[in-house]
Amino acid sequence: MSAKKTKRLPLLFFTCTTALLSPGLAIGGAGDGANTYGLGPMNAGTALAFSPFASNSWSVYYNPAAMARSPEGELGVIVQYGDQELRAKSLGGTDPLERENDILSDTSSELLLIGFKSRVAGISSIDKPIYFGLNVGVDQYTSNLLPYQANTSQKGQFLRYESQPLYLAFGGAISNVLRGVDVGASARLTLQAKANLEAVSDLGGNTDSEKLSLEASPSLSPALGINIRSGEMFCGTSECMPFGMDKMELALFWRGESSYEVSVDANVVVPGVIPEPGLSLALSTIDTYQPEVLGAAILLPVGKFELTAGIEQHNWSALESEFADDTIRDQANLAFDDITIPRIGVSYQWSESMKLFAGAALEDSPLKSSRSQDVNYLDTDKKVFGLGASYRLSSAPIIDMPLELSFAYQYQMLDEADFELTSINSSTDPAPYETVRADGEINVFSSSLSLKF
Repeated sequence: MSAKKTKRLPLLFFTCTTALLSPGLAIGGAGDGANTYGLGPMNAGTALAFSPFASNSWSVYYNPAAMARSPEGELGVIVQYGDQELRAKSLGGTDPLERENDILSDTSSELLLIGFKSRVAGISSIDKPIYFGLNVGVDQYTSNLLPYQANTSQKGQFLRYESQPLYLAFGGAISNVLRGVDVGASARLTLQAKANLEAVSDLGGNTDSEKLSLEASPSLSPALGINIRSGEMFCGTSECMPFGMDKMELALFWRGESSYEVSVDANVVVPGVIPEPGLSLALSTIDTYQPEVLGAAILLPVGKFELTAGIEQHNWSALESEFADDTIRDQANLAFDDITIPRIGVSYQWSESMKLFAGAALEDSPLKSSRSQDVNYLDTDKKVFGLGASYRLSSAPIIDMPLELSFAYQYQMLDEADFELTSINSSTDPAPYETVRADGEINVFSSSLSLKF
């Protein structure tokens, strides 16, 4: 490597570190398209109400046991776009900021995902059907593989709705472990990155004796699921339950918490100004945190309809200890509540080829704090509505296999909530310098093309 390029490494490193700490950025710290919107039309279009029962490849993330609900394999591609308008209206204060308008963020979420599911044979002595699934996804249609931001903000920043990092999940399911009972397990890959820099520099920024290293290690976040077909479990092949309850299904699922972690250790010596052992900089932060989730749901077929209702508990309170050790957010004293999310959904088999579906969910904000020093997080309760349709070709041209096209639309309405903004750099510190009213709306469009086999 040339000397010119070598001297740019520390500059690039410090530029990236400064970007993480810059108060002018407005990216939140806990975002994930899988939980925020849903992966694919069936999940986005039903506000995740059907996620415990959808037997496609995306069940790897939500409830791996659902893969065993259908013996059909799948190779699918999802293209998803989310248009976000997140607002913060100034209500005044002792030293309010100058704002061009109320729009705090109008960024988009753009996802490209590939999913695979197949029944596997010959790899186990277990005399039960076994299924394997794999998901891979990237943000901004492959132009941004590992988006990452963690920062303070004077204008305020939303806790969620940021870009989704590189996404990888895989798992398996076993059908009829007991009569009418399917089980599954999966894992989602996250990363822990660590960077180290040692350098000697003059006041002009010219460096020598540089040593730069970057390591990234994977970690896995597990998920478990159980699906129970009540009629088959209790009645076998006969019908023994009233009111059509023998067709009812129950899903129980659990997902472990996950986050992307980055730590930076730097040491710089400036002869005559900063002697040995030099100036040390230590930075440790997390991004795209997703809480532990416990959930249960029921599915009841009624003629051409399928009705589902479920409830999920998201344990956000564990994020308090994570942020307490975060060198960017530790001063904010953030507090979070565990939240419970109810979901309902319906699907209708319009014809042999077409299915319509819709769903709704109510989600309280997990953010308990209305004031967070320097970080200035905003988050509100929201209502989620979705609808969509799928169309199945029994035999696609050339490949002579079933092909399914799906489309969905989701609308999220963020309720209003007031927050007080504070900054150590404000003349009013520790009192707030401005009060803002946060709200917003999000429109999500999801489409998929799936080859069945």
